[in-house]
Amino acid sequence: MNAYAILVGLLVLAYAGDALRPAGKRALGLSSGTEFLLVGILLGPLGLGAVTRAALDALSPLTLVAASWLALLAGSHLGFADERRVPRGRLTIGFVVGVVAFGACMLVAFFAAPALLPLEPDERLYLALGLGCAGSETARAAMVWGASRAQGRGPLHEAFADLAEADDIVPLLGLAVLFAVGPQPEGAVLRGQPLWALALTVGLGVVLGAITAALTRVEARSTERWGILLGAGLLAIGLAMRLGLAAPATLFVMGAALNLLARDGEALRGMLGATVRPVLLPVVALAGAHLDLRDGRGLGLVVGLVLLARLAVKASAGALLRRHLGISVTPTRWMGLGLMASGGITICVGLTAAARFPGPVGRVILAACLAAVALGELLGTPLLRRELRLAGEAQGVDTPAEARPAEGP
Repeated sequence: MNAYAILVGLLVLAYAGDALRPAGKRALGLSSGTEFLLVGILLGPLGLGAVTRAALDALSPLTLVAASWLALLAGSHLGFADERRVPRGRLTIGFVVGVVAFGACMLVAFFAAPALLPLEPDERLYLALGLGCAGSETARAAMVWGASRAQGRGPLHEAFADLAEADDIVPLLGLAVLFAVGPQPEGAVLRGQPLWALALTVGLGVVLGAITAALTRVEARSTERWGILLGAGLLAIGLAMRLGLAAPATLFVMGAALNLLARDGEALRGMLGATVRPVLLPVVALAGAHLDLRDGRGLGLVVGLVLLARLAVKASAGALLRRHLGISVTPTRWMGLGLMASGGITICVGLTAAARFPGPVGRVILAACLAAVALGELLGTPLLRRELRLAGEAQGVDTPAEARPAEGP
């Protein structure tokens, strides 16, 4: 299958992702689109081979643009959950939990990976940074999806969504660091200057976000605004690639600056939010097709250890924080496992790292990202729904006081 046929298929998938979510109804399928991950694996080189490595390489610029767009969406919604501003305390807690998860996964990978995989000395650090990124996100979309499946909303659901809101910063900042310290591609303007690379990653996003916000102030027509957003986004991606920077990190900063500086940020967030599903599903399918397991048992062991570290951090954080959420019902000590879900940002990190590091480093990072997403669907979402049911925030469940004692089991 050539690249043009794949592109048509991705466009059809993007249309389906939008068409299968009627206005006012909850989305069909899984929150992270994991079912399309399986489709990508089936059609890719690991499966039927209908999509070849050469075709995937030909589509790599499009893949980078789509993955970076997901980061722009995350940045544009930073600090908001369903247009409700997230309290600073919960933003801080979510960020700290993400940093701890990043650190735990990075340390596990740094010390365990050399014994399990054939790595060069520098690759040890690159892999550790990438796996820290793979283990640090909690997908807010999964919180909303899990609540809709349980048909419940309430203070506990808001707490889950709030805690998931701030940690997108962690994997994208880690990705920026990884690209700054890693080997630069041939022709990159910045070579051997990691501090300048980090500064430009942030500065470029801030400048383009401010310009975009200024242009949307004087142009209220949605069609023209789409042109401004797409043009600025593509310009940011092109400049980041030319400079050897992490394009998703740049677009995340651009989205955050736009969110902060735009006069009618709510309208812009609504416009950008409408593109989440149409962009996410093709990216997930491409990620599945890119999966490469040639590193064998070593890859599996490293990924397994990283996921165990992530699980331990989330479980411990939930047990420590459950009494300090400021809500009337105290969740169980296992509430942290409801924060295991990963989503678009994790997939974005995996695809971007795999493109930048084509050897074992990129392959293992992508595999860890996809495994984190799959584990989140299997473990995180069911436990989130369980917590909501026990808290009386699901349809047909007793009130919290009748369901169980306030202090939880």
